[in-house]
Amino acid sequence: MTSTMLILRGIASNDNTFGRPYPNGALDEASACEYARLRGYTPKVLTVSGEASRTSLQATLALKELRQDVSITALYGFSGGGYNIRHILRDAPRYILDRLKLVVVLGAPENPASLYRGGWELVYRNDPSPADGGHMAGPARLVEEYKSGKLYADWQAKQP
Repeated sequence: MTSTMLILRGIASNDNTFGRPYPNGALDEASACEYARLRGYTPKVLTVSGEASRTSLQATLALKELRQDVSITALYGFSGGGYNIRHILRDAPRYILDRLKLVVVLGAPENPASLYRGGWELVYRNDPSPADGGHMAGPARLVEEYKSGKLYADWQAKQP
């Protein structure tokens, strides 16, 4: 069976807050999907904005996907999607949590990494420095980091 990574977007923006509009939620989708493939997963992007709350549409739909698709063994959340992963991990039944092998959280600095720890590999990164592209550069920076095998110092210093 193929393993799938469920990818959660950030919040929607219909202006240029993030450099361009993201009506379905902010995300460098190409980089997020590339990271999934580099890690051996088939990417599955949930195309819904990542307003962060326990009862958000994104959190609700992600839990539904996890219940229906047993191939999902990894979660990737960017920005609001990263905050929603915390809600998902808190609300998911044990059989789903036991299935997870990898959880990736990018650009959700209000939640410490400790809130995401469990029986899976955790990749937790705050935003790259503004000189390195800032918030929206997180997914591309993670791909670069994985390919190079080096943890970038500007991310490492912020690890809680």
